[in-house]
Amino acid sequence: MPSMSVVRTEFQRCLRGKTPWLLALCLLLVSRVPTSPEQAVVRHLGDAAAFPRAQTAVAIVVPFAAAALGFRSVVGERESGTARVLLGTELSRTDLVVGKALGRGAAIMVPVLVTTPLLVAYGTYTYESISLPVLAGLLVAAAAYAFAWTTVTVSLSAAMSSTTRAAGVVFAVTLLLGIFWSDITVALLWNLVTGSTPSNEMAHPELFSALKWFSLPSAYYVLTDWLLGVPVGPGSAALQVSDALRNNGTLATASPPLPVWVGVPIFLAWPALALLVGVSAIRYGDLTPRGGPGRLRRTWANRPSLPRVAVTPATAVVGRGGWVDSLPGRWQPLARREFRRLTHGSGVWLLGATVLVAGVLSLSPSTLVRDALGARVPLAALQSPISVIGGFGTLLLTFRTVVTERDSGSIRMTAGTAVSRSATLVGVIIGRASAIAFSLVLVVLGTCLVAIPQHGVAPPHVLVGFLAVTVAFVYCMTGFGVALSTVVRRQMVAGVAVLVLAGLYLTWFQISNIVYGALTGTAVNGFSPPASPTYLLLRWAPPASLYHVVTNALLGVPNSAGNAAGVLTDALQSNVFSNIVVVRAAYGADVPVWYLHPAVALGELLCWFALPVALALISYRRRALD
Repeated sequence: MPSMSVVRTEFQRCLRGKTPWLLALCLLLVSRVPTSPEQAVVRHLGDAAAFPRAQTAVAIVVPFAAAALGFRSVVGERESGTARVLLGTELSRTDLVVGKALGRGAAIMVPVLVTTPLLVAYGTYTYESISLPVLAGLLVAAAAYAFAWTTVTVSLSAAMSSTTRAAGVVFAVTLLLGIFWSDITVALLWNLVTGSTPSNEMAHPELFSALKWFSLPSAYYVLTDWLLGVPVGPGSAALQVSDALRNNGTLATASPPLPVWVGVPIFLAWPALALLVGVSAIRYGDLTPRGGPGRLRRTWANRPSLPRVAVTPATAVVGRGGWVDSLPGRWQPLARREFRRLTHGSGVWLLGATVLVAGVLSLSPSTLVRDALGARVPLAALQSPISVIGGFGTLLLTFRTVVTERDSGSIRMTAGTAVSRSATLVGVIIGRASAIAFSLVLVVLGTCLVAIPQHGVAPPHVLVGFLAVTVAFVYCMTGFGVALSTVVRRQMVAGVAVLVLAGLYLTWFQISNIVYGALTGTAVNGFSPPASPTYLLLRWAPPASLYHVVTNALLGVPNSAGNAAGVLTDALQSNVFSNIVVVRAAYGADVPVWYLHPAVALGELLCWFALPVALALISYRRRALD
């Protein structure tokens, strides 16, 4: 049994913090995000009509809350040295991991169990129906779901060697294996294994449907859908009923690809396997983070030495005494330091490799997309990987930049030089952005090179423009991440902020509908958008959406914030259910007002860089360094 003192300490520490209660607030807010179900769906749900909003809110919010509370739980103790103190007592390494998982899981369970009945009560007031046994079962499932996700994140924290790696891995698991499993990850895996894109004519549709069940949120949905008495599947109860009615006109759907009871071992397998990995890593690993160089670092250190070239074109531009040194300011040495620091590490290359794999797997689009884009297909394939994986990967590589140096005290050494604070921050941003942009530029060129036999050579002018916009997007996200690291005081707060931003972006489709309804007093459905420029402006607000708008203009795709493939295959096709809004389809013209022009979108994207960096400069110059 784990030490109850660890469980009790972690439980009390977390409840005294803000994250569990922010979780309760997020549950309340996210429950209002989905649009109200149709009357036919409500009628078929019956007594279960009061539960789908609470079911969906728990499924979406709990993974992010567990990631925020768990990603530093063990690796933070190792970095601060307190892990050695704790393990100097009778506490074992296994007790430490299990105790933290139970304590933090209980801390997340409290706001979930407090908020879920409130959400169900509101649903009961709206639909005038409730089942108390179903409510009890839903509470049990929600509590188990909270413990399962917390166990996963704490175990991953125990297996990581630094906070940055823990944040990146936990963030990737939360998105790819949690939120995006049914919609994106399974399709990418199917493409990788079979070499074909999932479609209506694929060879084994039952297997493809079964794979969607093998994630923790999908298993949670399956079990709670069975509890609510609706067609089971990896989606909310309202969605399952809506799909069944739209496809068959009745709830008498075909048999599910797997028995319902399979959801139980899937639900238990995630935390069990994660705990096995985490406990094994901390039992047989060094308690000191980065106790030895990793395999990649050792391989790089043992690489064959090559003769050094005294002067290269790159040296003449960015080297000491090069063209960059002639620019005003004293930020150049710090920029070089940050560039070397990132390019000598594995983070930027892992990010680039992930984007490259996602781009290569998307090189086999439908015939419609191939005919419309031709040699521009590889650039279109990279839109979503760069905007989503590259954007949030950049935030993960920058959100600890300044706050870590403040915690370690090394920021005072930098401040003791002749470089001003403003030049320090500018150098950090330019150096880190240049390193990340360098890896993504190589990814774009590599993807285009791989695609030559299949799609031909990308048009040079389109390729150059795409690279320029990609570099601008990277600088925007780097500036935002470093600004966040400058304004906040604690690494935990910065990490939570990144996870909140990820959640906002993932639900921006619904949030933009709510904001537009609050501004205009008119409720909207994004699948039937209003012909209002203000609505489109809201839909395009995130940097990733603006990146799509600008790159779509370069690719010759109609003006839209959706990716090029989605615009061509969904938004512009008749009788296709899509939430992608195209200006031409909504107004009959490419640009109804000047502020929806792609050139203006580029200016808005640059504002996402300028405004946060300006705020960070003001804060950095006026605040104390401690």
